[in-house]
Amino acid sequence: MLNARELKVFYGVIQGLKGVDIDVYDREIVTLIGSNGAGKTSTLNGIVNLVRSSGRVSFLNDDISRSQTHQIVRRGLALVPEGRRVFTNLTIEENLRMGAYNNLAGYSRLRDRMYALFPRLKERHHQMAGTMSGGEQQMLAIARALMSEPV
Repeated sequence: MLNARELKVFYGVIQGLKGVDIDVYDREIVTLIGSNGAGKTSTLNGIVNLVRSSGRVSFLNDDISRSQTHQIVRRGLALVPEGRRVFTNLTIEENLRMGAYNNLAGYSRLRDRMYALFPRLKERHHQMAGTMSGGEQQMLAIARALMSEPV
């Protein structure tokens, strides 16, 4: 389903990853475990091209190595960033709309599905995301990623 070969990530002139290989098969759950600075986040950011990287990444048998992040999301791969990273100056509902930017036609259906999964978000849909608790922000970050309908 997803594989990376010789994935290297760069932060300016600093090489953050030095040739990571990873395979994720359909219906498989994979965890990246390691200490701070081991490269877990860099690996994920490199896969979705949020950072300068090299190597080969394929998703559903398509080479996405040179695709832009929004194109990768459109193909069905979503990332929930660490530290929640919600849009604090937007409401819960506006955050969800941002997650559906590739699929605005399905927005209402997806929003209702997220509210069913996370009733707390529905209760507070007009609340500014920055005023929510950490756990609520994490729910919103997950819901926002699911709004893109990942595979």
